[in-house]
Amino acid sequence: MNKLKIGVLYLLLGAGGLWHLLGVFQGAMQVLASPMMFGLGIWLFWECWRVSPQLKRRRLVLWSVLVIVGSVGIEWLGVRTGKIFGAYTYGQTLRPSIDGVPISIGCAWFVMLVASVAVIQKIAPKFLVKSTIPLAVCVAVLMVCFDLFMEPAAVILDYWVWVDNRIPLQNYLAWFGLSFVFATVGIRIGLFSQPPLPQIAFHLYLAQLIYFGLVDLKSL
Repeated sequence: MNKLKIGVLYLLLGAGGLWHLLGVFQGAMQVLASPMMFGLGIWLFWECWRVSPQLKRRRLVLWSVLVIVGSVGIEWLGVRTGKIFGAYTYGQTLRPSIDGVPISIGCAWFVMLVASVAVIQKIAPKFLVKSTIPLAVCVAVLMVCFDLFMEPAAVILDYWVWVDNRIPLQNYLAWFGLSFVFATVGIRIGLFSQPPLPQIAFHLYLAQLIYFGLVDLKSL
């Protein structure tokens, strides 16, 4: 069953990226952008819930709400002030939104944070995975690496637009800081200790890299 789920994940995101690269089904892809983010968030939450011991499920809910609400709130401040990530505005692709900030952004933050933790659990030495600060730093680094792939694609997809069409260094520093805080909270409450996260979380990181990487090829 896990292999089937993983196959479906790569098929969906790989096909989506390829369609953008080839310029087909663009109208449908715009309509499906936010539902896909919501869907991936719900899917990953359910997989995490399913493998979590009873005592961890409440922590999972609380942390998920913190990440989703907190990230949307910070994005709202970022759009309004231009002081957090830099000066940018959201486009018309991601709907619905609250005062100009798509709700699906919260789901995207949740998915990528959990996926980044899963990658570290998979590839890092055990001593690092058990240490709060080093683990949080590694998660934040992976989040920034993902954002490096996503930012050019997000502009192509009209997710958001940067003032002067320039992605500032400030954006990546903010991504690192915010990811570090969210990851630290999750680690401190014991959310990412044993048992490991579901296998699909690891593949969500790679599949989304493939998706945005294919979209990035349009700019070459």
